[in-house]
Amino acid sequence: MKKISNIKIIFCILILSFIFIKDSSSQTRKGDYTASFEYSTSFNIGRASDYISNPGWLGGQFTFKSFLKNNVAIGANFQLNVLAKEDVNGVTELPNGTISGPQARYLNYSPIYANVGYYFNKSLRGKFIPYIQANVGTIHVWQRLQIGANQIDNDTWHFGFGPEVGFVARVGYMVGITLNAKYNYALSSGETLVKSDDNSYSFFNLNLGLVYIR
Repeated sequence: MKKISNIKIIFCILILSFIFIKDSSSQTRKGDYTASFEYSTSFNIGRASDYISNPGWLGGQFTFKSFLKNNVAIGANFQLNVLAKEDVNGVTELPNGTISGPQARYLNYSPIYANVGYYFNKSLRGKFIPYIQANVGTIHVWQRLQIGANQIDNDTWHFGFGPEVGFVARVGYMVGITLNAKYNYALSSGETLVKSDDNSYSFFNLNLGLVYIR
C-alpha cells in the first residue's frame, strides 16, 4: 500500500509539473517589444588594429526588438563608434608613398543592422534573460589621416554582419539593464586610405545600457 501511495504522489507531482510548464510556455510574447539605449565601446581587430590599436571609448547605440513568439525577436540596431590615435613618430604607407612624422588617425563606424535574436527564457517576466543574436546590414566607415594642416579622408559603405551574445536583467516592472558583446565584420569595399588591397574592417563591441520592456 505504501508503494502504491508513493506512486500516486509521484504521479500527482508529474501532473502538476506538466500543468506548470504548459502554462508558462503558453505565455506568448508576440507583439511585446524592447527598446534600449546603450553606451558602446569598440576594439579594432586584425587589419583595422594596424591603423588604430587604441580602444574606442566614445560610442552609443539604439536597439529596438519586437517578439514574433516566445523565444524569437526581430529588430533593428543603429550604432556609432569613434576611435582616434595620435602618434608623434608615426609611419603610414599610402598607395603613392610613405609619410612619417607627427600624425593623427581617426576612424568612425556606423553600423545599421537588422537582427534576429533567440531568448532562452519564455517570458520577459524573468529577472535574468540571456540571449544570442545574429546581425546583418551595412556599416559606414569614415577614416581620416591628419598630418599637420593636411588631411586625407576616406568614406566607404560596406556589407556587414556579426554575432552577438548578452543578457537583460530586470530592475523594475518595465525597466532592465542589458550587457552584451558583439563582433562586427565589414567586407572589403571601395578604395583604401592606406596601402593595401583589402579594405575590410573587423571590430568588437562591449555595450551596457537601459532597456524598456513592454
